[in-house]
Amino acid sequence: MSLQEWRDVFVIAYSIAGTVAFVLIIFFTFAIGILSWMTLSRVRGMLKNNVQPTLESVRQTSESVRGTVEFVSDYAVAPVVKTYGTVAGLRQFVVVLSRLGRSRKSG
Repeated sequence: MSLQEWRDVFVIAYSIAGTVAFVLIIFFTFAIGILSWMTLSRVRGMLKNNVQPTLESVRQTSESVRGTVEFVSDYAVAPVVKTYGTVAGLRQFVVVLSRLGRSRKSG
């Protein structure tokens, strides 16, 4: 065989190998695309079936906690703060009156 014939054989073999490689790449690309789509579908299903009810439960719990905090604030903390404020005001009133009494006696 001459050099030109070897060259032609290698060119033909290279073009056949390139075509086979191109077909395989297209096949694997489609296969990966389909597998990715199936995986995303499963993930969406898991999120819809597992995470969404959990998020709803967390939302309900947070609303319950908010209601409890409002109740405790209205019926436990607010009266204590008002009472303590009144006692502190009365204490300061007594201190002021005692100062006035001392300043009149000494003056």
